[in-house]
Amino acid sequence: MIAENSIFFAAVEEQLREGRRVKLTLKGISMLTSLREGDTLTLAPVAEAPNVGDVVLFRCEGKHLLHRVVAVDGDRYILQGDNCYSKETASREDVLAVLVEVERLGGTDGKAWQCASRRALRRKRRKNWVARWLGRRGRKQLRPWYFAGLAFLMWAPLNGLGIPLDNYILGLRADHLLHASVFLPCTLFLMDLFGKKGSGGAHGWKWAVWLTAVAAGLLTEGGQWLLPYRGFDVNDLVANFLGVSLGWVAILWAKHGKWTNIKQ
Repeated sequence: MIAENSIFFAAVEEQLREGRRVKLTLKGISMLTSLREGDTLTLAPVAEAPNVGDVVLFRCEGKHLLHRVVAVDGDRYILQGDNCYSKETASREDVLAVLVEVERLGGTDGKAWQCASRRALRRKRRKNWVARWLGRRGRKQLRPWYFAGLAFLMWAPLNGLGIPLDNYILGLRADHLLHASVFLPCTLFLMDLFGKKGSGGAHGWKWAVWLTAVAAGLLTEGGQWLLPYRGFDVNDLVANFLGVSLGWVAILWAKHGKWTNIKQ
């Protein structure tokens, strides 16, 4: 919820300072799906420090927002709308009230809203985790570690460790499953290295990402041919190709054919 009516919210703040509850009608969609536009909200003065998961009214850059507390950093609160990727910070003094009741068209929606709010908090935590580690910033941080681990698995003398990679799982050799699985995220970590408008046309750069990942699979497996303690295996190369392709298709399918850079 975003509001800029300074006179209205000055009156709201006055009532809260006097220890009285206030009722507001929600405007905006930043708190979907736990809150809907048109809901009547009952806000109570903040008697104690808000907890993670509470929905609070707070001041931010001259506006009044109603978002959820997702983290506490010392004396600062990290807040975020259930339908938003961006976050805000607020001091304890800027947190004005906590949401205690929701009235929805058709009657009071107390317990039902509490359940919806808890589900929204769990969804928000999952989304924040995905944004943290699979968004552009997270991919940038994990990329060198991923490719270093990939090189280690493909080129290190693992044969001497006695790991039984020639056994079968669901009819498939364990080493082939290992090859396919480690190459699944390869295109994910390569996608930021290519611009969206490549020389190959609107979708040419997507194929460039896939071809580069396929080349990485060929390079890592081909390099084993030069190592005295490892051996080149065409089946491993095919497994690398399948892992790259499955990861690439999964990303395209998840985004309906459109790559995305999750911003934080």
